[in-house]
Amino acid sequence: MIPVVIPAKNEEEYLAKTVNSLRETAEYAGEELYIVVVNDGSTDRTEEIAKELGCHVVNLPDRGYSALGKPELAQTHNAGYEYIDKNLDINSYKYLMVVGADTYFAKDYLKLLIEAMEKDENLVMCAGVENEIYTNYDAVRGSGRLIRNSFWSEVGRRSKDIHYGWESYPLFYARAHGYKTRTINEAKMQTPREALARVDWWNYGAQMKESGSILPYVVLRGLKRAIKDGDIKGCTRLIWGFLTAKVTPYEKELRDFNAKKQWRRILFLGK
Repeated sequence: MIPVVIPAKNEEEYLAKTVNSLRETAEYAGEELYIVVVNDGSTDRTEEIAKELGCHVVNLPDRGYSALGKPELAQTHNAGYEYIDKNLDINSYKYLMVVGADTYFAKDYLKLLIEAMEKDENLVMCAGVENEIYTNYDAVRGSGRLIRNSFWSEVGRRSKDIHYGWESYPLFYARAHGYKTRTINEAKMQTPREALARVDWWNYGAQMKESGSILPYVVLRGLKRAIKDGDIKGCTRLIWGFLTAKVTPYEKELRDFNAKKQWRRILFLGK
């Protein structure tokens, strides 16, 4: 069995296709899913559709604003994790999964991820490629993410809702502690929404600050956004967020690890 957390806010248009796609890829992999939809204050038929699909549903009140890119969005995910821990023996499954409510998977998606994890016990988190947009080999998308359960226990079985970069925190923790994270290029998923379309780059700058990023790397990241993507506003907001955000920093060992890696990238001494 693989527990799955699906955070959903006003996702009546996409949720059924996501759940059906998940079940198809699980059936192909020979796995059973335990799907928990966290209804994050929806005002549409999200809750009703989730129940019709046979999912477990956790209902949260409407915040009255969008928490996208903010630390409090982690609380939505945590509500799903808490439901799983309350209703399942945490020793009864090897992996868990996090899926956006608008994500559709290739039939062999889950099988490919599980095969990669089974081949390498040191690989603790992986995901596939979204909309054919390839990332660094050790990057892991938030949606479609498969997590080794023993590692999830090591990081506390919760997302860190004190951080803007709560979704990235397990990746930094894994790398700093000698674990592997990986994008599985052969595993494909799709979303109807444009990648990064709703990102507030000020929040991204805040994430980089709390994770120990160095200013030269942040500036280069912003310039890449401006030159490659033509997003001058995004570039400006990223750097401004890094300089002005009040954040709760990651642990020193994680920040030091990240800074060292960034210096190496800048100096072309390695990845």
